[in-house]
Formats: sequence, C-alpha cells, structure tokens
Amino acid sequence: MAATSLIEHGRRRWWVLLITCVPLFMMMLDLTIVNIALPDIMNGFNTGISTVEWVLNAYILAFAVLLITLGKLGDLYGRKLLFLCGLGLFTVSSLVCGVAPHITVLIVARVFQAVGGAAMMPATLSILNVSFGDRRGMALGIWGAVAGVASALGPIIGGALVDATSWRWIFLINLPVGVLAFIAAIIIIRNSTDPTAERRIDIPGVLAVSAALFCLTYALVEGQKYGWGSGLIVGLFIASFVAFIAFLIIERLRSAPLIRLDLFRNRTFSAGNSVGLILMFGLLSILFLLVLFMQLTLDYSAIKTGLVLLPLAGMTMIVAPISGRLSDTIGSRWLLFFGMAFTALGIYLMSHLTPTEAWQHLMAPLAVCGLGMGLVMAPTTSAVMASAPIERSGQAAGILATMRQVGSVLGISVMGAILQSQFVSHLREALTPIPQIPPALREQILSEVSSGRLGLTGIPNMPGPLGVQLTALLKQEFASSLNTAMIISVYICIIGALVALLVRSHVSQQNETTKAV
Repeated sequence: MAATSLIEHGRRRWWVLLITCVPLFMMMLDLTIVNIALPDIMNGFNTGISTVEWVLNAYILAFAVLLITLGKLGDLYGRKLLFLCGLGLFTVSSLVCGVAPHITVLIVARVFQAVGGAAMMPATLSILNVSFGDRRGMALGIWGAVAGVASALGPIIGGALVDATSWRWIFLINLPVGVLAFIAAIIIIRNSTDPTAERRIDIPGVLAVSAALFCLTYALVEGQKYGWGSGLIVGLFIASFVAFIAFLIIERLRSAPLIRLDLFRNRTFSAGNSVGLILMFGLLSILFLLVLFMQLTLDYSAIKTGLVLLPLAGMTMIVAPISGRLSDTIGSRWLLFFGMAFTALGIYLMSHLTPTEAWQHLMAPLAVCGLGMGLVMAPTTSAVMASAPIERSGQAAGILATMRQVGSVLGISVMGAILQSQFVSHLREALTPIPQIPPALREQILSEVSSGRLGLTGIPNMPGPLGVQLTALLKQEFASSLNTAMIISVYICIIGALVALLVRSHVSQQNETTKAV
C-alpha cells in the first residue's frame, strides 16, 4: 500500500508540474507579446504613444507591487486557492482585454491581469516547492526553462498573431488554455498553507512596501519621459526610499509581519535573490535594447527578430532542467558562478555591433547567453527556496519574483537611459562637422532623439543624399551607444558571478530532510 501511494504521489507531482507550467508559460508570454502589438493597438484606438505605453506600464506596476503581498496570502489561506484565484482572474481579464471597446478599458483590464499574474507567480513556486521537496531543483529547472522560452518566443508568437489576425488575439488566445488549466488544477493540485502563520494581514506593511515599490517602479518607467532630474522623478525616488525604511521599521515591530526579515540573515537567501536581480538587470535589459536594434537599425520584422533570438530560448530550454537536477546533487554556487560568467561572455561577444551586422553573427553569442541564463534560473530558485523554511515558501517565492521583476524594470530603465545619453552625446559630436545642417536643425534633431520622438528610419523633411547620410549616422551612433551599454552590462554580470560565490550548498540540508522523512 505504501509503495502504491508513493507511485501515485510521484505521478501526481508531475501532473502538478505540468499544470503550473502551462499558466506560467501563458503569463510570461503575455509579458513580452504585448510589445509587438503596441503599434497596432495605438492605431486601433487612434491614440498617442504616451497613452498606449500604459498598456505595458500598468501591468508592470501592478505586477511588481503585489508579488510579495500575494505570496504571503498564499501561505495564510492556501497556495492552491491563490493559484486558482490568480488563474481565474488572469483568464477573465484576458477576455476583457481582447474585447475592450476603449483604450481605458484595456488599461484597467491589464491591471487586473497583472493582479492575477502576481498571484500565480509565487503560488506556482510554492506549490512546486511543497510537491517536490528534495527534488525541487529538477522541477524548478523545468519551471525556469518554461519561463525563459515563453519570454523569448513572445516576439515570434506576437508577430504571427498580429500579422495573421488582430492584436486582440494576443489576449483571446489565453482563454482556452486558462479554462483547461483551471479545471485540471481543481482536480490534481492539493492545497497547502503555513500552519504557524498568524491569520492576520500586516496592513501597514502591505501599504508601506506597496508604496515603496510603486514609487520606485513608476519613477523607473517614467524617468525618461519627465527627466531623471525633474522634481517628480526625484521626489518619487525619495518617497520610495522613505517608504522602504518605514517598511523595515514596521516589520521589526509587528508580531505577524508581511516579511520575516530574518530570512535575509541567511546568506544563501540574500545572495540568491541578489543574483536573480542582477541576471534580470544585466541580461534582459540588453535583450530589450537588442530587439530595438534589430528592428530599428537592421530593419528586421518582428517575426525575424524573434527567430534570431531562438538560440537563446533553445539553449535555456535545454540547460535549465539539467542545471536544476545538478543543483540537487552539487548545490547551486558554481552553477550560478559559471552561469553569470557565461552571460557576461555572451554579452561581450555582442558588444561590437555595426549597422550592417549579419544575423548569423548574433546566433552564437545569444546561445552563450542562453547557456548562462539556463545555468542561473533554476539553481537560483532552488537555492532561495531551499534556504527558507518550507512553511514560508510563499514569502520566499514572492520575494524572489519581486527581485527579478524589479531587476528587469531597473535594468531596462537604467540601460535605456545610458543608451539614450550616449546616443545624444555621440550624435551631437557627429552632427557638428556637417556644414549642410544649420544649428537650429541640429538642435531640433537632438531634441527629438532625446525625447524618443525620432526613429532611425529617416529624418522628417530631409530627402535626398543628406537625408540618407543622416539616417546612416543615426543607425551608426545607435549601434555604438548600444555597445557601450553592453560593456557596462558585462561588468554587472561579473559582479553577479562574484555574488554567487556567497551561496552556500543546500544539498546537505535536503539530504538531512530526506533522511528525517
């Protein structure tokens, strides 16, 4: 009977893995797929770019703000319940997005979609942590591969759907997947909670951390628009810092805090979360800028851009499950170290781009980056989850997911600011020696480039040889500025490799737990 029960448990947990990975794929796909559709959404609603940007920004803000809070709710009231609520809300919101009659309705629906996603993300990690125990590394490796592949395939699937049908189908495609996953989750997944947690919500802590993350994320997203030195952006950064300090004070005083700060006393927990943030900061920001480079400078279509990124997705998909299993036997430290080192190497190999770059030259560096990402994603999750008590899985998962999300937003904003600053500076130097361009026109061009209103396909009202020359100049300086951002990202990833050396082995702890069981 015991052997039969063990076999049934083994089969069930693989079904649990499938059920949690399918909605994860849908959710991560949605994070990247929307970028491709923004121009069509803008034309469909006849609105400006400043408005349509919020289709993306509203999702990022809500997602980042709610991850930790919803992870805590899963510990209190049940991870299965949180997963089902998140999946249901995400699916229904996707339907509203797909049939939205007005841009405002779409933006509001995106906020609710983010709430559903923020509920699902920590719940999936907690459910897998509880279901797989000492084999969590292998399960989380597959989980990480699914997340990485979904992010990389977003541009391909988004471009195909938009070209073949309508932007609305990037949301409507979620409906059948969400419904089937919801039914399967009700049948297969078992509920789990933190039995030691007090049945109270730390409202002051929730408000403080939400305010800190909201102000930080909003400032990072809108810093380019309002100017990094503007009163609004500086005020938001100060408000974020003050709210974060208030949050730390509140958590120390509360008997049932939102986050047990003693989790960060564990060196592996702190280092693992830092590596997760650094990977997203260093790699995903460069991938975001590389997509712009391929579409604006190399004139690739959305589908071709996605196909060029396939080596990264494919390598991540292959390596992540292997590294997850290895982390169960040898620990995570050296996997993280070499993963961050390979990521730095891959970015460095791409840091000599030109406006005539052949797509073949990008394939090998992207594959190296995929190798690095595959080595890091699952062992990071495995180390962080293993270093936290299992009853606090929701908190640990929420913190890690938040760190990664903040790293993505921070990296895209900071690297975008570096690229834009370098772009304007280099362009000013390049335009000055051209006598055909009067000073007033030069300043107009620089102003439009600085504000992001001018693309790389040509100068308005500037036909003929001079227009061709200026277009080539814009593309050359954009490539040069991107190369500078890449070199900075290389150093950031090297720092991540050094931080990875602080991670302690969690294998012995897992073995002790297994023997005790």
